[in-house]
Amino acid sequence: MSIFKKIAIISKKDDESVKDSLDTVIKYLDKKKIQYFFDENSSILLKKTNYSSIEDIKNSCDIAFIIGGDGTLLRSAQELSKANIPICGINRGRLGFLVDISPNHIEENLNSIFSDKYSVDERISLTGSVIRDGNEISQNISFNDVVIHSKDAVRMIEMDTTLNGKNLYTVNADGLVISTPTGSTAYSLSSGGPILEPTMDALVIVPICPHLLSNRPFVIDMNSIIEIKLSEKSNMNASVTFDGQINIPIQANDIIKISKGETTLKLIQPPGIDFLSILREKLGWGYKP
Repeated sequence: MSIFKKIAIISKKDDESVKDSLDTVIKYLDKKKIQYFFDENSSILLKKTNYSSIEDIKNSCDIAFIIGGDGTLLRSAQELSKANIPICGINRGRLGFLVDISPNHIEENLNSIFSDKYSVDERISLTGSVIRDGNEISQNISFNDVVIHSKDAVRMIEMDTTLNGKNLYTVNADGLVISTPTGSTAYSLSSGGPILEPTMDALVIVPICPHLLSNRPFVIDMNSIIEIKLSEKSNMNASVTFDGQINIPIQANDIIKISKGETTLKLIQPPGIDFLSILREKLGWGYKP
């Protein structure tokens, strides 16, 4: 008997394309007589009036199936990870390094999961604090990355960066990405950063379009403490964003302190799905025309 008795179903917002996958999941669960709860986005797609809040899901469910892309999964992970609820993604996004199940193989993968044939891939988080005039004004977690960026499209920002209390560099750039191994295939990769294996005890700092080509991506120990101070010269609109989901406006002399978080994200993976197979598929490695 599967340990998963109560299932949460969370769907991408305002996207009719996920409806067929949602129907397939519900049809399977109904056939197996497995109890499930769906969120508001799913209820809209199903034209239902009843749905479960995220708090109800956190208090009731053993696993959550996320139907959408990495953004939908990361948005859900912000809350579900705090309740230690494992997540399994069904990919209806564009690329999707975290949503493992193809829409064409939903039923067979659900069969494996509910037959206890799966692996648990545990991913670390980052904790990021915004400190202003010595006071913490915001604290959030992220599983992909923390990004400091200019909100003015053609203006760079100047950031003083320290690593474990020692000066690293002052960088003029469009922004700075501090990424976990999970996030190394996201914004970090687009900005020229390296791909890290998810099991590595490492983080990566990646400048976004730096003014000096000598400001290169830097792989550091996972237990490092990074502090980024927005220079007094940066009198412009800037923000710090967590996993592309939570956006905090920042101003000159604010300090963003980033370290390894205590919360982890548990990803349920069916047989035959692993990091290397995902890389080969998503990046087209080994493709022969």
